[in-house]
Amino acid sequence: MPRHAEYNRDAVVAAATAVFWARGYSQTSVGDLVSATGLQPGSLYAAFGNKKGLFLEVIDRYNQDFIGRIRRLRLERGAALPKIRELLQQIVEEAARGNADHGCLTVNALLEMSAHDADIADRLQAYNAQLRKAFAWLVRDAQSEGEVVAGQDPNELAAFVINNIWGMRVMCKSRPDRASLEAIVTGVLAALQSSQN
Repeated sequence: MPRHAEYNRDAVVAAATAVFWARGYSQTSVGDLVSATGLQPGSLYAAFGNKKGLFLEVIDRYNQDFIGRIRRLRLERGAALPKIRELLQQIVEEAARGNADHGCLTVNALLEMSAHDADIADRLQAYNAQLRKAFAWLVRDAQSEGEVVAGQDPNELAAFVINNIWGMRVMCKSRPDRASLEAIVTGVLAALQSSQN
């Protein structure tokens, strides 16, 4: 029986992520993935089924990493509102360093694929629900601390913040100036803290 070639799955997914993020799903060929990962086509298919199978694992890892980041941030000491500010500010800093030109992999996938592929659309919809839930806990914390307006549904506020994060990610593809992104951060935080009166 032939022995299967050994490979590091995490490294393969990371290499594939870079390709999909730079080129998009449709413009990425199996040849591109073979070149990036070092796996032969047969090994790639054996490990992931097909190009879409690899892409689904890529977006799963990418999305779970971001959700994990929010959950870890919530467990850190300190008030919740500065943690929300930190997440928003990270986008500004990434853009300032020139590391955000490709935008958000999830948003890119939504724009490119969700209308044409039910599997990808379902996966992204499930991720969005998980992300909103994770963010809503941060919002609840900020409400209990008196930093965010109370009495408003934390899930709605979480969706508001997430939509702004995605909007900032899309803006980053056009290399906006720092002041424009900072203005969005200021506006989001002001909206969270605004009075209901």
